[in-house]
Amino acid sequence: MDVNLEILKNHEEWNESYYFNFYDKKNDLTAFMRIGNKVNKNEKSMFFYLMSPKRIAGIKLETPCDDKPLNIAGLDYQEIDSGKWRLRYNGKLFDPLNKAPKELEVKMDVIWEALNPIMDYINCVDEKKIEMSSNVASEHYEQFGKAIGKIEIDNEVFEIEALGERDLSLGVREWGSPNMWMWINSEFSRDEAFNITKLSVDEGDIDAGYFYINSVNKPLIKSDIDVEFNNGIPSKFSMILFDKKGSKYSVNGEVIRFGMIPVDGGMVLIETLSKYNWDDKEGYGVAEFLVHKQE
Repeated sequence: MDVNLEILKNHEEWNESYYFNFYDKKNDLTAFMRIGNKVNKNEKSMFFYLMSPKRIAGIKLETPCDDKPLNIAGLDYQEIDSGKWRLRYNGKLFDPLNKAPKELEVKMDVIWEALNPIMDYINCVDEKKIEMSSNVASEHYEQFGKAIGKIEIDNEVFEIEALGERDLSLGVREWGSPNMWMWINSEFSRDEAFNITKLSVDEGDIDAGYFYINSVNKPLIKSDIDVEFNNGIPSKFSMILFDKKGSKYSVNGEVIRFGMIPVDGGMVLIETLSKYNWDDKEGYGVAEFLVHKQE
């Protein structure tokens, strides 16, 4: 094992993070969820959110680690085959916009299945940029897929047929370490999708991701992203994405709705459902922005 990796694995903030999202266009329903384990800190954390035109509701909490690293507070992941996961939730979600705390009874049972090969971010960066990103995640894998199943919200049942992204990151996770990050994905169909991360640290920017077309992951190595803000919240963004072979992709995004998740280090995660346009094709996906919390 690499000596630096061995040192990182002993770091108090070493983290194993499993993230999934999906968007069901017919029901206009977005789900995103994460389970993280910081075993050296005896800390297991989760969040699970649903967004629709009617509501934005979620839950975020932490517990001590146990012998079920993929199960916490009603959220349960089960890998049933390579690239195939069963995602379940059974519990309460809370509407943060309601003046009085409003509980929603939620049950979810979906099968999330990959539609492209796993993309390893190491294919996008050099050794210097690997070192620059070591306080966020030293190993990072991305994949898009389909989600099929059911979500029940206060006895209202939604039949889910959706597309989305999964993310596995292993490494030190110090939320306050980056100055900012953007993690953006969109699915245009079961055959075309992209993911891009732009991570800004004191030493510079790290760009990585993929554009999946013609049945191949095209590693992305550079991104020019221009974001418009409205009261501190991203509202529109335009991107030029460059792959390893010099091809470029022009994509525009527009935020439809968002949820905000406070995290450590004086930062906040803004998770958005965004609508994208690429070559006159319409896509949807989550665009995530980690920014400093406004005072």
